[in-house]
Amino acid sequence: MERRDFFKKVIITPLLTPLFLAAKKRKSGCELYLIEDNPEEFFPLILEELHNYIANYGHSFAFLNSHPHENDLGRILSQRGLTYVQTPIQADLTLSFSPLHEKTLPSFTLVKEGKIWDIRSRKLYSLWREMNKNQRRSSCLTIASFKSRQSHPFSGKYVSVYKEGSKIEMISLQENVTKSYRTRGGKITLRVKDGKAWVPESSCRHKICLHSPSVSFAGERIICVPNHFLLEIKGSRYIDTSIG
Repeated sequence: MERRDFFKKVIITPLLTPLFLAAKKRKSGCELYLIEDNPEEFFPLILEELHNYIANYGHSFAFLNSHPHENDLGRILSQRGLTYVQTPIQADLTLSFSPLHEKTLPSFTLVKEGKIWDIRSRKLYSLWREMNKNQRRSSCLTIASFKSRQSHPFSGKYVSVYKEGSKIEMISLQENVTKSYRTRGGKITLRVKDGKAWVPESSCRHKICLHSPSVSFAGERIICVPNHFLLEIKGSRYIDTSIG
């Protein structure tokens, strides 16, 4: 089934509204939508292959509402080391059931960070073909919601200074220092103190970098475009505190 048709079937399902509201309260990181009358036959392999999208399922699961295959799905999750809890808001993974308004071909998809991910690749593409080989239509929609896990920022150790795209210096955040640099746009000053780095002076026309909050965590950076100047605290991902 095409992604557009998949969500046409899902959206017109009348019981989904309260389930979506419940999921909002839990701040789900992503949701797996599975249309299949016997979800327990395909759920284990799909769950196994989701490691490319979900680093950790957590340690507990719950059901938002009564599911016709609750016992089988619960057994599968228990075998994977998850513990059943009665309160959904305390669970890392919740499952819910809704009958579709009309039967449709079996399929599955993942919604993560507001984007629809087509996860039918390699093993899962073969699984999807197996689900559809008999053209048997299903009316059971199972939604697995994975709790959002916010990553805690790590304090940085060094701030790297770049000018004209080249790294010119690396300064420990434990130092107490003020340095000025000549740039294409004039001059810019870096201040490092108490584990933080910021720009107290700049001759650039926008002055956005001048009013930027300090950076101290891995991945944070300040970019001054007119001066072709960049402050960066090394991290696996980067957050632009200001671009100006």
